[in-house]
This record gives sequence, C-alpha cells and structure tokens, in this order.
Amino acid sequence: MKKNDFATFIVYVGMMAIALLVGLLVLRPVIESDSWKSSAKILIVLGCIGAGVLINALLLEVGHLLGAKMGHYKVYSWIVLGVGFRRTKEGKMKAAISGFNGLTGETKIVPNDPEKSTTSGMTLIPLVLYLVEVIVGVVLIGISDRRLNVNADYSAPWLKVFAITLMSVGGIIYLYNFFPANLDVITDGYRMILLSKPINREAYNRHLINEYNGVMGIPLKDFPVYDDVTDYTAAVNMDKVYSELAKGGYGQAILIVQKTLETEERISEATKNEAMAMKLSIVLLTTKREAGLTYYDNIENEDRKYLATLPDGPALRAYLLVAGVLEGSEAETNYALAKAARIMRKTPEARKEVELKLLGYTIQRIKTLHPNWNLVDWENPKAKAE
Repeated sequence: MKKNDFATFIVYVGMMAIALLVGLLVLRPVIESDSWKSSAKILIVLGCIGAGVLINALLLEVGHLLGAKMGHYKVYSWIVLGVGFRRTKEGKMKAAISGFNGLTGETKIVPNDPEKSTTSGMTLIPLVLYLVEVIVGVVLIGISDRRLNVNADYSAPWLKVFAITLMSVGGIIYLYNFFPANLDVITDGYRMILLSKPINREAYNRHLINEYNGVMGIPLKDFPVYDDVTDYTAAVNMDKVYSELAKGGYGQAILIVQKTLETEERISEATKNEAMAMKLSIVLLTTKREAGLTYYDNIENEDRKYLATLPDGPALRAYLLVAGVLEGSEAETNYALAKAARIMRKTPEARKEVELKLLGYTIQRIKTLHPNWNLVDWENPKAKAE
C-alpha cells in the first residue's frame, strides 16, 4: 500500500470510528430514552444527519470564501454539494450545478497579487466557524437537558440529538479536510504544510493564475520552470509541459517531467504518478515500438496498476498506447476508449485542448498500426467506428 493510500485509509477509518462511537455510545442512549415510534426516530436521525452535512458543508465553503477575500483572492467558482455559482468568460457570476474536487464542495480562486495573496485565512476561518458551531452545539445540549429536567419536555432529546449530530458530522468533515496529507484530493491541512515554504506559496499562486487563465480562455504567459520540485512547483512545471506539448515540444516536455520523477521522495504519490504517466505517454507516442517497450519494461508493477485506474488524460493515453501499441489488445484499447469521454469532461479547461489533440494523435497511431481494428468512437462509446 502506498503512502497516500495508507493515509486515506487511516482517515476513512477515523471517520467511521467517530460515526460509530458517537452513534452507539452517545446518541443511542438518548434516542432509546424517548417514547416515539421507531420509524419516526429513524426519520428524525436521518434528517439530523442530512442537516449536519448541509450546514457543515456550507460553513466550510463560506469559510473558504471569506478567507479568500481576506487573503486578496478573487473567487470565480464556489460549489457546495454540487450547487453554487461560477464566473463566466464574460465576467458574470451565474448559478451552476457542477462536480467538485473535494469532500463536500470546492472554492476556486485566483490571486489579485501573486506576491502578496495568502491562503492562511482560508484555513483559519473554517476552523473558527467550526469552533462557533461547537459552542452553539454545547449550548443546545444544555437547553435540551434543562427543558427535559425542568419541564419534562419529551421533544427535548431530539434537540440534543441534533446538536450532537451536527458537531459529529462537522468533526468527520473537518478531520478529512484538515488531515495533513494528500488524500483523494489536496486537503487544507496538507496545503497548509506545503505553503509554509515561500517557494510553494509563489508556485501555488502561479498555478492558480494558469488554471484561471485556462478556464477563461486567456493565453498562458511565460512562467518559470522550477528545479526545486514540490507538489506545487511540480504543478507549475506540468503547466509548462502542456505549453510545450501544445507547440509540439515533446523533448522539452520530457525534460521538465523528469525533474519531478527525479525528486519523487519529496512529492506526493499523486504528483509522481501524473508525471510517470505523462512521460510514458510521450515516449510511447513519439518513439518506435521497441524503444517504448524497453522503457515500459522498467516501470514498476504498482505504477502500471495506477494506469489501469484511468484517473486522467495522461494515464488514459499511456494505457491506450500500452494496450494498442505494445500489447496489441483490441479489447483493452476499446475498454479505455469507452471511458475517454468521462475523463475528458473532468480534464481542467486549461489542459483540455492539448489533451484532446494528444488523444487524437494517440488514436491515430493505434489505427495506423492496426487498420482492421473496430475501435470505439470515444465521443459516443456505444457506437463502433466504421
């Protein structure tokens, strides 16, 4: 099990442990003390859980929103549980229903000043809001106990159930969000550690600008290639890789990716995997089959398993070229092509045009090598190519 996989496993175990311990040891005695029907109790508990998720998701992203304003960032997308608003290319804010790269939501920002903008408020304010939530929860528990003892109010336990559920759901969400490791996504806790280094703060803001420009259709300006590779400098370097690939600079792109691969002990598994998939896809696309096979033979089995998960464009292209060029498997090629539309939809706008072009080159190479294959039309996976 890899390092970030283990950290993710530990966090999810912790989240489950909080839920079970609170449910069995704290909530269960309160619920059983009430004389309401079991069906009503179940509905109320489910309602409390739903309200807890909604309130805590809102508080977390409101904290990010306020922290971004405090840190001199402009917010151009704000999504909570799939609903929020997004800035259009014309500069207008519009309501949006969207996916998000987070546990309960996502706030996308761009710095007003790359040298002065800081994300410290985006970490601090959500924690302050959760502290306020805990204080309110404790007060509600006190009110519930008082009403039950003084007035024999039998609806009072449910106020206590709501308060405990609210704080517990918040604890679960904040455990995930502030855990100091790169989990399924880069968490606030991990970001806080990384941004303690000045080079990471600069690179983070540079990457945010590149990401924003890509979404808004603004050409990327010149920006540095970092020799000191961290997760954030690697992200800026990958932006440069895409800039090189857009103009056919495959050799220069590989040189930049290699900087990440040579310093993999100081970066997350996700960053290393993206770099590995990118280099492999370029090598297999631009070299003869024998050279590509030699390079692929030196890749570890764990990294090959990562490609099979098809998480992004580079992994998709690498998997297609391995299946179609190295292994000659029509079935595996079609398996990956059937998933290409989904992968392209979630590709960041700043990189989508280049990814679409490279995917086209990849498919053309496979067709040239296997002209008789009946390949899936990736834009319409249910239809076969003529």
